[in-house]
Amino acid sequence: MIVDDDPALVEGLQLALQSTWEVFTATTGLSALETFTGTSPDLVLLDHRLPDIPGLTILHLINQMSPATGVILITGYGSEELAVQAFRGGVRDYLKKPIDLRELRARIELALQARPAPKPAPVRLEASQWTADPSPGARSHLKGLEEAMAFIDRRLNTSLSLEQVSREAGMSKFRFCRYFKEGTGQTFRSYLARRRITRALELLRSGERNVSEVYLDVGFKDLSHFSRVFRKITGQLPSQYRRNLLKPSPTP
Repeated sequence: MIVDDDPALVEGLQLALQSTWEVFTATTGLSALETFTGTSPDLVLLDHRLPDIPGLTILHLINQMSPATGVILITGYGSEELAVQAFRGGVRDYLKKPIDLRELRARIELALQARPAPKPAPVRLEASQWTADPSPGARSHLKGLEEAMAFIDRRLNTSLSLEQVSREAGMSKFRFCRYFKEGTGQTFRSYLARRRITRALELLRSGERNVSEVYLDVGFKDLSHFSRVFRKITGQLPSQYRRNLLKPSPTP
């Protein structure tokens, strides 16, 4: 997956690499996280400077979601300090712009060869995978999970309980937890927290609400709990994230 806020660079890299590998692209941090969770790429080419979420924060989230995924950090603002931070954060490699395509291909090959042995992947929410399940209720389970996830997205600003969501899916709490973990690779609570923080990032980026308003809009009961969860998922406090958004972009 290529993540860079320069559409021309993204298009050029995609054209250069797609003959060898399946390539996904994103130009913002939020779209990168959405694409990542939907595609589970083996390797991410990650720009350090993105318009919404810092590259090192994206690196932290990728490491949390999929430690086996390799990351190559690419930047036009390279420094020894950034390189140290990147390698401490777990990148496989570090490249400065402008990028030499021959060198990039060699670095990609090395990063892919360094991947740890893959673990069995969790079953994802794809109907083609569920049809092999001999259970006659397999399709209804999939439909129930899709309805539950849509219900969660509609009600993120409310106090959602497992009982409410499992009822929406048409399952018992035990059965819902089992199928939800199989289908998403996450527990219900973990998924809910990540969806709320993703929505919080969107609201903070819009600039229409401050931190003390956003935490209520995404279903947290108090600001301190929101700040703890936000920091655990993104690596920074919501106030820090908002201040970074307000900083003027450096002149290239």
